Amino acid sequence: MTNIYNRMAIKKDECYTSYCEAEKLAKYLVENEILPEDAKIWMPFDTHASNIYKAFVNYGYKKIFLSSLEIGIDFYLYQPSEFDIIITNPPFSNRTSLMRRLINLGKPFIILQASQFFNNQFAVGFLCQLSDDFEFILPRSRMNFLLYNKKSDVIMSSKSAASFYSFWLCYKTKLTKTFNHLPDSGKERDFEKFDMNGNIIKDSHYNLFSICKDGASC
Repeated sequence: MTNIYNRMAIKKDECYTSYCEAEKLAKYLVENEILPEDAKIWMPFDTHASNIYKAFVNYGYKKIFLSSLEIGIDFYLYQPSEFDIIITNPPFSNRTSLMRRLINLGKPFIILQASQFFNNQFAVGFLCQLSDDFEFILPRSRMNFLLYNKKSDVIMSSKSAASFYSFWLCYKTKLTKTFNHLPDSGKERDFEKFDMNGNIIKDSHYNLFSICKDGASC
């Protein structure tokens, strides 16, 4: 039997979107009336544990179809019978195949990409050939991604942002400008920790610097 995980990206590509960044995108699309609430969204690299999924649900989107290799659905071999837009954080490798597949589908998409995107001549070629159809949503700061911590068996953010800059690449969306600024929310450096089912893990220990002498919180 073929192991479906042979088609998945290498481990260093498994950088998960923080809730902070997913929420900022959902909020931006809602406040700028880019994506109607009844839009049919396909998230082809996501599960119910995905922060992108959770953020869009929290902003009122109910018509979301999830698919991923984790549940045996290959993005390159399958598509839903009906969808309006793709929104996802795909693996950063195999950008040529990814872009070719997305463009061949002919539907709008918003995908998370890193600055290394511009090192791929074929990906850049698509931007040049279809320049009128592409826009960018550009965060002010570098993103802080979630990584799997094998020792503690949790998915957690780091103390600092990634060394590379990331952005949302948009295709055939209703953005009026090519380059669109995404302001910080103030939560970019908040520590995020989730179990493998996507449930939030909160530290139970007390912060000694926030306790007054009488034992009350300062």
